[in-house]
Amino acid sequence: MSPQVGDIIHIQPTRQNKYGNDVPARFDTVLVNTGTGGATGVLGYRVAQVRVVFKLPEDALPGLFPNARVARPQHLAYVEWFKPFPTAPHHDHGLYKIARSLRRGARLASIIPVENIARSCHLFPDFGAAVPREWTSSNVLEHCSTFYVNSFADRNTYKLIY
Repeated sequence: MSPQVGDIIHIQPTRQNKYGNDVPARFDTVLVNTGTGGATGVLGYRVAQVRVVFKLPEDALPGLFPNARVARPQHLAYVEWFKPFPTAPHHDHGLYKIARSLRRGARLASIIPVENIARSCHLFPDFGAAVPREWTSSNVLEHCSTFYVNSFADRNTYKLIY
């Protein structure tokens, strides 16, 4: 039996280290099962950037989820969405190209159950002809407008996306 490998995402606002230096924020991207996702393929999945994970107080649950027969989520995540996967990957390299979902210029966001997060997801920026000098690993998700989903990040991602 092979050991289980953990899949971890980071959600950290900007903070200062013990020397008083700023440590940039980090909000990882994930693949979310939108309700119809299967064991393989992108159908029923969507990329999102997780901004916050939280738990509601127990006394608030009956008011927010009045149907006691429906499972109440234990933990929730505030996510900012990327557009749905295109119908096919790029013909040259087999990667899916995505962009943020916007409505009137603002990022489309939702609160979802953490259980809907299938796994972490790595995105390559679509650099174009040259990489802008102001882009860093800490801010590229904020500045770049289009990305490629890295299906080669690990074997589990590869299996899911293909």
